[in-house]
Amino acid sequence: MSIYIYPRLPRDVAHRIIAELADKGLTELVGYGALSHPSAAPAAVGGIPVPQQELQRIQDGLREIASRYGFPSKLDQRSQQNLDRTLGTYLYKELGIVPGDAAVEGVWSFLTLVLVPELAPWRFPQRAENRLIGVPRNALRRLWWRAWALGPDLNAAPGGCSPLGEDEFVQIMERSGLSGNRKAARAARDAVWRAEANGLLPILRTELMRGLIPRVLAARSHVVLDILSDDELAALLDGYVRQVLERPRL
Repeated sequence: MSIYIYPRLPRDVAHRIIAELADKGLTELVGYGALSHPSAAPAAVGGIPVPQQELQRIQDGLREIASRYGFPSKLDQRSQQNLDRTLGTYLYKELGIVPGDAAVEGVWSFLTLVLVPELAPWRFPQRAENRLIGVPRNALRRLWWRAWALGPDLNAAPGGCSPLGEDEFVQIMERSGLSGNRKAARAARDAVWRAEANGLLPILRTELMRGLIPRVLAARSHVVLDILSDDELAALLDGYVRQVLERPRL
């Protein structure tokens, strides 16, 4: 896959677009989708600017996924989570973007407000600014980073287990000390899956994750997780899982 640099939409322009589109319905917003914006341009630091035909392909792909999940009909909670996982995997596999560019607010503002302006308001009907502007909780940005840290296939799960749910993703991805460490993040996910495969009721899995993640973060103060072998890291985290499961309130 080719690696591209993407247009960056300045924040003041993003705010103007949000205001201009605030009263537009979902199907009307589709017509505002575009492959460029006069105020958006890639960083002038080298690299291949994403071609318009590539942006067209990505726009078509994102809209095909939305159609598959019933756009513009209201999403129930299960559909929201399935959509998020599918979009995250698609974005990660198809954008051809490096983490450095994926960490830039303007890139996600462009993709969210210019390329597919209907998707974020559909997924988040309240249209909160932090879902539209390209900050970390942006509707699309957060999904790419989930796939980077925990993917690439966010719908994948070992036999007998279910993919991560929204709260479980949040427990990992909104902890900066963990989300940037793919080895530790995936090890935490795998430890929870092992517990589920060994008989943990799925309804308790989220509570387990909430108890496990603080222990993993605390361990970083005295254990260099990156130098542990996969087996050593798994054994460490399985011990933390046992601590959480042995608490009387679980």
